[in-house]
Amino acid sequence: MNLTESLVPRVLDTGIRTTVSDYYSWLIYPSYRINSNPETTHPPFSIGNSLNRRARQEQSMLACLINGQRQAEITDVPVPRLQPGEVLIKLAAAGICGTDIEKVHGAYGPGGILGHEVSGTIASVGDDVTDLRKSDRVIAHHHVPCYNCHYCQQGDHTMCDLFRKTNFDPCGLAEYFRVPETNVTRGAVTRLPSEASFEEGSMIEPTACCVRALNKAEVKQGDSVLVVGLGPTGLTKIQLLRKMGASTIVGADLLPKRLEMARKLGASEAIDSSSKDIPEYVTKLTHVGVDLAIVSTGNPKAIQPALASVRKGGKLLLFGAPAQGSSIGLDVSALFSRQISIVTSYSCVESDIHSALGFLTRGDIDLRSMVTDRFVLRDAPNAIGHARTSRTAVKTMIVSES
Repeated sequence: MNLTESLVPRVLDTGIRTTVSDYYSWLIYPSYRINSNPETTHPPFSIGNSLNRRARQEQSMLACLINGQRQAEITDVPVPRLQPGEVLIKLAAAGICGTDIEKVHGAYGPGGILGHEVSGTIASVGDDVTDLRKSDRVIAHHHVPCYNCHYCQQGDHTMCDLFRKTNFDPCGLAEYFRVPETNVTRGAVTRLPSEASFEEGSMIEPTACCVRALNKAEVKQGDSVLVVGLGPTGLTKIQLLRKMGASTIVGADLLPKRLEMARKLGASEAIDSSSKDIPEYVTKLTHVGVDLAIVSTGNPKAIQPALASVRKGGKLLLFGAPAQGSSIGLDVSALFSRQISIVTSYSCVESDIHSALGFLTRGDIDLRSMVTDRFVLRDAPNAIGHARTSRTAVKTMIVSES
């Protein structure tokens, strides 16, 4: 079953590499910042926020940036100025992604722009923007492909050279952020349905990443699936797999809170991987192994038990992004003789965003219940630390103070 009809899912069954991060090389990129144009007139609105409780310079705002010591830091920065074709969004909600945590702690290398799971209200639009209006409730996607290059023509949109060069200014964890014309013209700013909350809207981007990944894995009606790693994307996949008709869905994690939530959201079984042997448990349950095992965590230690749980001729989907330089040992002979396909998936594009919105508005998925913790923007560094260390957090959210 294909969740996004406009994309043709393909299984990449190529040569096996032992460096895990090779599969995700597009996630490892230097810090990129789009500079404001000082000659552009500042958008006509007031920036003041009485809840900030400290003196603020006119036309400045709070943003969470990575400083020279590789720490997340709240600082005052200028409100971005708009050029033609651009949009300025006032942040309402932003989810903390695992990649935000890794950027702060240097696992992807130094630098990086924080915050991409965002929703908010349009504060101002630049000249030549005709289909979006001030005060529209929207979600925005930080990366877009060109849709014209060889990769895009082959359906590998997230491999496009343009894709990783596009981003928000100054970041998504800011009171206001600028969406560049390149993104706006490619449909990366989407109106949020009236029935959806801002928090749900901020979770559409990771949901869309799950949609794209499951399309690439070509999940079929009746498939048995193992999901290792029950963070927000693992739990979202469990819900999507149910809608796709998977017959048996096994979730595995170390944390009781996440195992409990997996059962509530549709997992057939949820097992504690610290106390149970995953391949042994899965084989006993399915007799032959699962049709598809999904690694929904960046911890490379999860790959081996997932791979050992796959039936002959099955598939392994790598979804969680590993740290730069991560590697594993593989019995390539066994991989070859068992004919297991390894599929990887990174990020999403606009068609996936619209598919994810469809699942939300039809009531097919429950995103709201995964939000366990909320912080205001000024506490974003603490939110990132909490998401990293808490044993009870599932989705940590940054919410607007106004």
